[in-house]
Amino acid sequence: MGPLWRAGSGFGNQQIVALLQQAAYLHRYGMKGYAGPWVCNGRVEGLMDTRVFAYVAKLADTGSYARAAQELFITKQGLASAIERLERSMGVPLFEADRKGVRLTEYGHVFCSFSRMFEERHRAMMDEIEQMRRREERAVTLAASTGLFNVITREDICAFSERNAWGARVKILRAVLDRDCETMLLEKACDFALLNNPICNEQLVTVPLHKDMMFFWVPAAHPLAVRGTASLADAEGCEVACLSPDEYVSLVPVAERLAREAPGCSLSYADQMIEVLERAMDRGTMAITVRSHVHSFPHEGYVGVPIEDAPWGFSVAYRRDRLLSRWDEAFLAYLSSLATFYC
Repeated sequence: MGPLWRAGSGFGNQQIVALLQQAAYLHRYGMKGYAGPWVCNGRVEGLMDTRVFAYVAKLADTGSYARAAQELFITKQGLASAIERLERSMGVPLFEADRKGVRLTEYGHVFCSFSRMFEERHRAMMDEIEQMRRREERAVTLAASTGLFNVITREDICAFSERNAWGARVKILRAVLDRDCETMLLEKACDFALLNNPICNEQLVTVPLHKDMMFFWVPAAHPLAVRGTASLADAEGCEVACLSPDEYVSLVPVAERLAREAPGCSLSYADQMIEVLERAMDRGTMAITVRSHVHSFPHEGYVGVPIEDAPWGFSVAYRRDRLLSRWDEAFLAYLSSLATFYC
């Protein structure tokens, strides 16, 4: 984060945090003061650790010190000590025991309401500061669903940093599962994301980058191996390995249609495509994969057969409320130049 105050102002980060806390509270409740941090003649008095707001909100949500501590990535003892210190400083109990764990007292409800408001506004503030920093640095961050860099490589994407006219640079984050990747985008942890289709969230704008068919990965001696194309119904009576539809959205409609159109098909799921292909080869059975993996194993006694009624593709997505900069638009245009459409 950049500087928060100009030199010579007499204020530092602690004072600014205190002022932000005060301003947020006053805006919410219209009061002249409250028991917590305040600034007097440029000096901080009674500064409160802002982490307690997250602690109180999480403990209220879970009703359990153990669960709250786990989700906050701190120890149970550390959380309990922080709540005890807070209650002593406030002079009132914020939580009380019940049969299921703990619950808010009347005082706790008041404090928790403020905590949630502070957390929301703090996130909004940090989002705005981060967006300002990225605009200043002309940085573009990209996340991707697992496996998509096999189609458009990291190297090709990073070449944008050298080729654009705006001095912008692209930073690629680690690949994660579909839903995690979408969550990163929605929570502004990245500017853009490569997501498997279908993308159904109305908060996102999408630009298609790849359209193709899925493939049956079959032994060379299998009757389907000599076919130019296949359909999902051809899996009837076969054992088929594929990625889990719980983690890869593209497999959801495929699994649903196989259940209807090939009820005798036995599906087995794996978490990674290499595991899917190895399972099929070990058992001498079929798998469902995509073109890039078919071409990765040309001499394994298996062939890929396009499934004409199982489309697959992915898109680059960004938040609908994002105001695109000129280098954002250049980045989208560059990604579109890397697009491939087989159907």
